[in-house]
Amino acid sequence: MIKDILGQLNQITGADDARLEQPSRIWKDAGEHHMILGKEMAYELGGQNTLGLSGCLCTTKPLLLPRGVYLYGDDLTQINTSQSFARIVLAELEESNDEEALYRKFREMDYVRYHIHPEGYMIRISPVSQREPVRIGVKALKNKISFSDVGRMYLERYQRILQVKNVNVIFVTHREFDYHALDEMLRRAEQITESLNHIFTGLNMDCGTCNLKAVCDEVEGLRDLHFGQRA
Repeated sequence: MIKDILGQLNQITGADDARLEQPSRIWKDAGEHHMILGKEMAYELGGQNTLGLSGCLCTTKPLLLPRGVYLYGDDLTQINTSQSFARIVLAELEESNDEEALYRKFREMDYVRYHIHPEGYMIRISPVSQREPVRIGVKALKNKISFSDVGRMYLERYQRILQVKNVNVIFVTHREFDYHALDEMLRRAEQITESLNHIFTGLNMDCGTCNLKAVCDEVEGLRDLHFGQRA
């Protein structure tokens, strides 16, 4: 799945120069969720009839990209209208024989998104629809907010989590990028996560009635993990 996503990103023009420099300044943290009303908004990423995607994928294998923030497309100050957008996190975790501990660590990584509140950058998370539209404030644009500012906040949060060896925070704003294909990949990843959640919480151990049976049948290792937990 990670290789498929990176393969899609590598098709974008200028993909080799996607890594952003770390900003010298620290963008102000609003501390909690804050509203940006219509009159205060410059534009929205992923709003209205566009896609605002997000996903967190973890592995114990080495990531292909070094730690950092990556941008495929225009930065925040280069955008002047609402459009599609994606934020993807790829994380390398330390090896462990405890599958449930790895799953809990992944959940800890995923929950970071609820604790990021850059001033002038309003994140609207919808776990049900797997959407994450973002409103950009006029004042923040005047102060030249950038994805490197926002990405730094994510990286610093991930650094606090033990067993995390490497993290890539990836933003995509390229107008010709296939967001619908990425949406399918991220939905598939979420189905796998949901299957793991069923396994480790015992929500439904009856394969005959579980709506995620097809996922367990297709993904290598899920069935063995399932029956191992039941045993």
